[in-house]
Amino acid sequence: MTLDISNAEKKTTWLLHSTAGACSGAFTRLVCQPFDVLKIRFQLQVEPLSRNSNNSKYKSIYQSINLIYKEEGFKALWKGLLPGQFLSTTYGLTQFLVFQKTLAFLSITEKELNQTSSVHFLCGVSSAAAATLVSYPFDVVRTRLVAQKSNQIYANMRSVAISMYKTEAIHDNHMNSVKQFSSGFMAGVAAKTIVYPLDVTKKRIQLQDFIHSRDGFGKKFMCNGLLDCIYVTLREESISGLFKGLSPSLIKAGFTTALHLTLYEQTFKLLQPLVNNY
Repeated sequence: MTLDISNAEKKTTWLLHSTAGACSGAFTRLVCQPFDVLKIRFQLQVEPLSRNSNNSKYKSIYQSINLIYKEEGFKALWKGLLPGQFLSTTYGLTQFLVFQKTLAFLSITEKELNQTSSVHFLCGVSSAAAATLVSYPFDVVRTRLVAQKSNQIYANMRSVAISMYKTEAIHDNHMNSVKQFSSGFMAGVAAKTIVYPLDVTKKRIQLQDFIHSRDGFGKKFMCNGLLDCIYVTLREESISGLFKGLSPSLIKAGFTTALHLTLYEQTFKLLQPLVNNY
């Protein structure tokens, strides 16, 4: 009986934490999505992010918000919200699940979990890699939706998926799908665990099969994989090109962290009495 009560409490606690995390994550993504749109637009622009550049479409955060609003409407600042929500949810749940399962697998017993730094590092790397792999398709869809003007090519997530399946499943023009996925995946894992510049690289790689539809956004960036993307960026834009979109990214990170933690705690406190009474 005691064992049954203990298992029930564990399930209830896990459900409570998962619900609180999902609610806080969803609301945080909703509030911070405009910064994500700016970050991706900045990352994909070859021209410098400078008010003194006559050739640049986007020059600053304020100017970019106004331009997107004038050209595409207010809703354009929330482009890619739905795949972004799926991205955050699948990444978070997969990371949590794989970490816990890996930790339990490497531990002697369920009650005596291995708390050494090396085991935690291995669990962290495994969970991050698995989470990136599972959530990566939503990252590609989000990038495609944000990179275009309103309904220019894709109307929604479904149209992106269908179009990519029909036109890029056997595509081998500039960089085949296997190369694109592998390079983007490697960049995605690295960007999550090492440095920001590889996130810029990842976004540019994701757009290679979509580059012909980017008219009106300035010079088109073309590359042949992860290393070539970094090389071309450095050659044409210098080291600053690898840090484009950093400002909105940092603003988003600050708001995201603050909102996520605050909303998580408040949601948890709100749901706990309901679960206990039940």
